Amino acid sequence: MHWKIRILLAVVFIALPLAAEPAKFTPHEYVSADGTKVNAEVGEFHVPENRTKSGSKTIALRFVRFKSTAAKPGYPIVYLAGGPGGSGIEALRGTRFPLTMALREFGDVIAFDQRGVNKSGPDMRCSERFMIPFDKPLDRATGGPPMADAARKCAERLRASGVDVGAYNTRESAADLDDLRKALGAEKLVLWAISYGTHLATATLRYHPASIDRVILAGIEGPDDTYKLPSDQQLLLEDIARLAAKDGKTPDLIASIRNVLRELDAHPKTVSLTHPLNGQTANVVVGKLDFQVALTDMLTGPDSFAGLPDFVQRVERGDWTAVALVAAPRRMDDAGSAMSIAMDCASGISAGRKSRIADEAKRTLLGDAINAPFPEICAGMNVADLGDDFRAPLVSDVPALLISGTLDGRTRPHQAEELRLAMPNAQHLVIEGAGHSDPLFLSTPKILEAMKAFLRGEPLRERYVAAPEVQFTPLRTIANVSDDVLSRYAGTYRIDEKTTRRVVKAGSVLYTIRGDAAPRAIRPASGTQFFYEGSDATLTFEVDASGKVTGMSVTQLGQTQRAKRE
Repeated sequence: MHWKIRILLAVVFIALPLAAEPAKFTPHEYVSADGTKVNAEVGEFHVPENRTKSGSKTIALRFVRFKSTAAKPGYPIVYLAGGPGGSGIEALRGTRFPLTMALREFGDVIAFDQRGVNKSGPDMRCSERFMIPFDKPLDRATGGPPMADAARKCAERLRASGVDVGAYNTRESAADLDDLRKALGAEKLVLWAISYGTHLATATLRYHPASIDRVILAGIEGPDDTYKLPSDQQLLLEDIARLAAKDGKTPDLIASIRNVLRELDAHPKTVSLTHPLNGQTANVVVGKLDFQVALTDMLTGPDSFAGLPDFVQRVERGDWTAVALVAAPRRMDDAGSAMSIAMDCASGISAGRKSRIADEAKRTLLGDAINAPFPEICAGMNVADLGDDFRAPLVSDVPALLISGTLDGRTRPHQAEELRLAMPNAQHLVIEGAGHSDPLFLSTPKILEAMKAFLRGEPLRERYVAAPEVQFTPLRTIANVSDDVLSRYAGTYRIDEKTTRRVVKAGSVLYTIRGDAAPRAIRPASGTQFFYEGSDATLTFEVDASGKVTGMSVTQLGQTQRAKRE
């Protein structure tokens, strides 16, 4: 009898979670991207790496706390970055910093780094590289295995170092948030999330509902939204085509895309490119999937698809170099973040959604390109699927403000509506003309007004608000610039005392390299004006009266940055 009691007590002890210790804080001067300094605190607490395994080691999770300006603060507001793999600490340093400061009116704001990201847990970045053959068009059969192999080698290295890769999933991250609440000594949390962060927030609502007071979710990725629908990409393309046709210069974007896809499917194109770092020249064969992937990369929102009509029309006229310059960097790279891959692989896909995607891919222009390299890469990561219970529709009575953009190519408004139908206390703010990421928070001051009203417990005054209209990039023609002129632009340009931008000539193409970043190709629109392929950014070389190159200026999103030639 005594032995049975001892065994029972041992089992109960193992099953019970360890009591959460209070977070440890150290003073910190937080510096935003624009140089603003604010007093804050760095917090740290520890959680089991894998709560499903007894005796699991613990990992340290960290965050930055901005203290509330209120006399009687409400519950802590925890920011959950997207990705997966985005850093909350770094995301709030940029354009969202003013929102962060404004929300302190309601409570402490917590910039949280999720497990396996930046300051939290082990370094899960993969240095393992892959190379997809250049001598044939991209397809899933040849593109998936090299990427999966790089992911496998990364996962094996991490496991050999003691990292439990399978523990980096959204359900564990949801439990981390509950432990964060305990470490802060808070009864409840307010979650402020975007993109993948909303996927994590919905999991937290499912598994820890009593811990959450209310949520602000922008760009909703619901429980079964990890894999994207081809029909969503098709509908967005049709919206873009209608907008682009208004000026009369792009009468039928859909027909142009269809023409290019038909040509590449029947006759893949070979383009000779020289690598800007090692000087090696290779023939890059591009085909239908290369073009489909290039277009899906542009469909996050107006900032990225503003140049899409120009790109498509140049390619339709025979500028196959444009496709190769976008496609080639995707053929050779590192595996990315093991945390990011593991999270998405574990969230997985239901059988019904998988069947729907396969059906839609057959009758949409871009097919299933939006989901590449998933699911193939998951074979390398080898993590457990969280199951259909995890992906089941969420039912919650927690108050929620859902924010969507009508031109968001990653998280479509219907995903928020599907969530709202099972959340009786949810309100849905739709931003007409907004894309993914920053526009969901920053495209109009009315968004912050709605967020503040929601935190005060007030209903939405307007369900629909408007973002600025799309400004498409003018249609461009590649200028014929001699090799001698291109060579004169090669060199180093200083942006500030710490940062330079190098210009490298590789074959007949110029590339810019800022600091340690990857090379980016620029194309000539004239003898001195260039543009970045696949982007709305432009670069102008400055030349004095004697013909000497003295500097450059780069303009993107209305902001210009100058650099002096060294």
